[in-house]
Amino acid sequence: MIKSKLVGDFELLRDHCIKLRQNYNTYTQLYNEENRAILSKVAATFFSDIAEIMHRDWILQACKLMDPASTNRKESVLENITINLIDEQLEMCGSSNKKIRDLSRDLLAYGEKIKPARNKRIAHYDREHQVSNITLGITTEEELFGFLHNIQRYCDEVGIAIGLGPLDFTGSGCRGDVLDLLTYLRRKENA
Repeated sequence: MIKSKLVGDFELLRDHCIKLRQNYNTYTQLYNEENRAILSKVAATFFSDIAEIMHRDWILQACKLMDPASTNRKESVLENITINLIDEQLEMCGSSNKKIRDLSRDLLAYGEKIKPARNKRIAHYDREHQVSNITLGITTEEELFGFLHNIQRYCDEVGIAIGLGPLDFTGSGCRGDVLDLLTYLRRKENA
């Protein structure tokens, strides 16, 4: 029973990680230096607004992974599909290992850096931080790439440990994605 719950919960967590990676890929494919001119020419305000929305949502979705395994509400305990929940279940099943624990530690450390942005600006509108205009949740590009790499490795290691195996989700292009949009915009620009 415990192992089947772990497998189901892990599949939900991995699906969330896949969506998180897809959103990162979409953002970086759309908002890179090569596309700046065409996006500004077509609809600068629109694409600027969409970039801000995507950025806020990405932080929110990434932070969900770092939440506690459970939350107490109105005399009941609600589980959260998080790294902490999966780690607890892995320990209970005897399926955890040093690699998983190290990856988990690194992921949670990254989460501690970005949580202030979620907690004080995105999920809550904290007056002190709105008035002070202090930048919250700053990380380096290297830390971001490390997080993305570690999410993939964590999911692969847990997948292997529980018998599902690894699943590469670093690439996410499909028909009708941002690359098709850019191709269309460039064709229209050159027509």
